[in-house]
Amino acid sequence: MRSGRMQMLMDRTAIALSTACAIHCLFLPVIIVMLPALATTSVGNESFHRFLLWFVFPISALALTQGCRRHKDRIVLAFGILGLGLLMATAIVGHEVVGEEGERLATVSGAMLLAFGHIRNYRLCRKNKCRF
Repeated sequence: MRSGRMQMLMDRTAIALSTACAIHCLFLPVIIVMLPALATTSVGNESFHRFLLWFVFPISALALTQGCRRHKDRIVLAFGILGLGLLMATAIVGHEVVGEEGERLATVSGAMLLAFGHIRNYRLCRKNKCRF
């Protein structure tokens, strides 16, 4: 697979993971009320965000830095760093510091910032036909 295609695949994967994180955070309380048994699984656990970060962080860091190195758009990096930082901080200390609602808001905000960075990166790479 050519590295330009790999770049786009990494961006799309990171967007999907960020979206999964946001969906998990927004809809899990409703789903747990409807399906209480789900609360006993790892999906109903706060560690799910930490688990997702093991995938999101390396893919995002690689995709955003490679793309930015080529198209030189620093906005991509700014949104990526802000989004990843917010997701990591929330996963590590969010519930204890800002409570459940604050954690939910911070996680969704971080996921949206990160997804925006990846969408911008993806579009710029397609437009500039980035080759690595």
